[in-house]
Amino acid sequence: MRLGPHFQKSERSRLRERTNQLTPRFDWLLIPDQVFETVQDADIKNLRAQCERSFVYYDPMKASASPSAQDQPRDDEGVDFGRYRIFPRLRLLLRDGLKVDLGTRAFDVLWVLVQASGELVSKDQLIETVWSGVVVEENNLQAQMSAIRRALGPDRGMVRTEFGLGYRLAADRYDAAGSNAERSHNGRSHLPSLPLPLTSLLGRATDLHEIERMYDKSRLVTISGAGGVGKTRVALELGRRMAPQFQNGVCLAEMAKISEDKLVGPTLAGALQIPSSDIDRADRIETTLSGHHLLLIVDNCEHIAGPIAHTVEMILRHGPSVKVLITSQEPLGIEGEQVYRLAPLAVPPVGTRDLDTAMAYPAFELFAERSAANAQALELDVEAASTICQRLDGLPLALELAGARVATLGVQGVLAGLVDRFNLLTAGRRTALSRHRTLRATVDWSYHLLSADEQRLLRRLALFGSSFDSQAARAVAAPESDDPWFCLDLLGSLVGKSLLLLDLGRPAPRYRFLESIRFYALEKLAQSGDVETTAERHAHYFLDIGRRASDDWKTLPTHEWRATYADAIDDLRAALDWSFSTKGDLRTGISMLASTTPFWIQLSLHDECRRRITQALDHRTSTLDPEDEMMLSAALGTALSWAIGPALETGAAWHKALEFARKLDASEIELQGRYGLWLYNLRSGHYDTALEHAEELLQLSSKLHDLEARAVGQRISGVAQHFLGNHDRARELIENSLRWFDVNRPQQAFRFGLDQRVAGLAFLSRLIWVQGFADEAKQMARAAVVEARELDHANTICCALAEGWCTVHALDGDIDAVRGELAGLQHIAREHGLGFWSTYGDLFALWAQMRSDGHVSTARLAAAMAAIERLKFDPEYSVLFSDIVLAAHREMLDLSTLPSISARFLTRHDETVSWGEPEFQRVAAHLESSQDATLARLRVALGVSRRQKAKAWTMRITIDLAAILADRGEQDEARAALAAVLEYPPIPNAPMDLAAATLIAARLGLTFPTDQA
Repeated sequence: MRLGPHFQKSERSRLRERTNQLTPRFDWLLIPDQVFETVQDADIKNLRAQCERSFVYYDPMKASASPSAQDQPRDDEGVDFGRYRIFPRLRLLLRDGLKVDLGTRAFDVLWVLVQASGELVSKDQLIETVWSGVVVEENNLQAQMSAIRRALGPDRGMVRTEFGLGYRLAADRYDAAGSNAERSHNGRSHLPSLPLPLTSLLGRATDLHEIERMYDKSRLVTISGAGGVGKTRVALELGRRMAPQFQNGVCLAEMAKISEDKLVGPTLAGALQIPSSDIDRADRIETTLSGHHLLLIVDNCEHIAGPIAHTVEMILRHGPSVKVLITSQEPLGIEGEQVYRLAPLAVPPVGTRDLDTAMAYPAFELFAERSAANAQALELDVEAASTICQRLDGLPLALELAGARVATLGVQGVLAGLVDRFNLLTAGRRTALSRHRTLRATVDWSYHLLSADEQRLLRRLALFGSSFDSQAARAVAAPESDDPWFCLDLLGSLVGKSLLLLDLGRPAPRYRFLESIRFYALEKLAQSGDVETTAERHAHYFLDIGRRASDDWKTLPTHEWRATYADAIDDLRAALDWSFSTKGDLRTGISMLASTTPFWIQLSLHDECRRRITQALDHRTSTLDPEDEMMLSAALGTALSWAIGPALETGAAWHKALEFARKLDASEIELQGRYGLWLYNLRSGHYDTALEHAEELLQLSSKLHDLEARAVGQRISGVAQHFLGNHDRARELIENSLRWFDVNRPQQAFRFGLDQRVAGLAFLSRLIWVQGFADEAKQMARAAVVEARELDHANTICCALAEGWCTVHALDGDIDAVRGELAGLQHIAREHGLGFWSTYGDLFALWAQMRSDGHVSTARLAAAMAAIERLKFDPEYSVLFSDIVLAAHREMLDLSTLPSISARFLTRHDETVSWGEPEFQRVAAHLESSQDATLARLRVALGVSRRQKAKAWTMRITIDLAAILADRGEQDEARAALAAVLEYPPIPNAPMDLAAATLIAARLGLTFPTDQA
């Protein structure tokens, strides 16, 4: 019987509206007219009851046959390319049926490319067509191309740039009319009748492909994952894409609102359009579903997994052509079930600042898209937005909720608000399920499905700041049970319920939280009153880890040590924070700090080390163990050496550590103390004292038969000799050290704070530059940088860049080469709290600016020099100081603002001994008030450079001397001076000095040998 006249269109509309209200999970629902047209009067009540049970039935075969879908006239013809359709007259672009926002000019540019059908379109042609004769710059076109690529998102590669020529669209084009005819011929629509979402699905192409392939092995696939990861969204998209493969359509059963076991069968029966009484009868299922080729999507199953598993297994056993797609936070455990664990979206790397780079990551693209939807005039802070994606672990629900807050808080406000994320992320859609309207509700749902033991373990595990293994989990979070399988079973259950992630790519399996779930579990831990006892167990466990890591640091290779222990740093921080808190255990904290030096050195966290040890020493008691105080003093000395530099407290820390080491016969700390005091005195300008400590280290290493320490002693003795101007002896020592490191790679590369081979190459490069081998010096500096980057150790990289690359190229006068690596030096130094290298980098930046244009204010110059003086950094450590003073003098800046620095060069003494003394005397000569005084200074400088066999300085000084003599008409003396340099190889080959020497030689009528070996 057909519907009577009393069931008019208004009633149908009301029923549709009621259905949508009952199923607010979806943006809109499609119930084909055929369903309403075949409902009998007596069945209206049953139909509404089925709606209450939240099923919707989709049939793409019938939907495509509907006259309204085929015969309704269009206002415009469109063109398809790839998965896009463009309507030029309507100025409309669709992707998979969804509107894509595109500006007017960008739309016009895209339409021109589409019309070209993959052919190259020149830049001039695009500008002429789109701007219609208006004169515009090429960067206007580039801006529109960037807008098109942003709009295409994951398909941005379709727009290809032919450099210097133009652009082409690399996608198949076909007319909409022809496409429609083909679809009509095939008898079905390629677009399934599952509801089209109102927003695009980002970053899931690989997931969709892999899930679909799973049906080659089984008829049952479960999409598993954490709440808010997008399981339902992916399932619906997969159903929409796969619908043409199923003759009888796609059925959806939404189980989120089903709370009683007895309603499971009727809900699935309603989705399959079979009587409820048949769902428990194998014979009736077999009869009813025989020959039915369909896909059943069962969404949100975790809370009633058992009854659903029973019914789904019955359907699969007796419906041979039925395939099932499940979404659940944990697998159903049915025979033949294929489980796909849906991961969060990929996030940009830490520190990403480039928009195009960030947009290649779907988490960022989702956040940007949702933010723009709520704040159209948004200026996106790329780095802050990338950080939000990282902090939210790429969880789609969290990103959508965060994006909704941007309109009121801005990107920076959202980032700041993540400390209270569960109150921040509450701006969900009103049409969403209640548990998806806030982040807290989503996690609440998962938490309340756990057993009491699972809840307790989850709460306690939240204290781990990073990944952890089962042994750590048992020690910290499950000490009550002696049965190791008790904890393992609970961990497996939490992984199965998608509340923990399991990493099997390590030597031992490791577990970790998504950050949002960890925040939630920490809240629950605080509410449980179990914080302090769990934190105490956590601190004691990581005290043992720190001691074990310290012992292994002496024997394990660097890469193996890092692989084993690097993840522990966040937990060590957490344990230290608790230990030094009012409720913590001070003794545990001090012991932990005393044994964690390898972590600060390996990870270049010297500034943090300094702060923590200073805090510990401020809390120390009279009962502080001498060995612990020795270890803390040594760690503090190491940290201060790199975090600050040669400040007075650095020397004090090393002297105290050395004093304890000699009393306690702690040979390793004595070696470290000698190394630390060598470095402190070297940077302070006390080169003789630095050499004494280096030679003491050499003697001690020989006594201990420590060959590695002996090679280190040779290197640092060589560096001290270099700074004393004894370049030949210095080179001999450093090369001997490098030969040992060439053959013997120490187990622990950073035993003395950085890689000794790289440091040897860096210092040797500057030494051989002074000896006149500029080309070789630059090659060696490059090799040091390459090796340092392969080691990926911040302190080592900074040493290679500052002491090697930047120093050698600054000596060469190559401003561009210095600036090319300077940004990297400064970024790494600041990121890792390496204050000494940061200050050194600032000095290079000031040098480069003064050498390039000289436009530096006196105030800035004075401030920079004051910062150097506060560190007690010797101005003669680097020739940068003399270059800056000379540049300031040439720019006629007031040198009285640099009293301590300029005085060093105005009052040189003949007995002064340092590696740069010839250059400093040369600079002092140019600061003299008379030409006679200048010549006298230059002759002094020349004598020093010859004694040091510093050919590069000799060349530079001789050029100045010859130029002045030539100006005075003393041509013969000028020729004699220059000829003396050219007589004995090597002739220094620094480009700047070679150019100057060639000019003065030509002026004096000398032939300059340009092809010297």
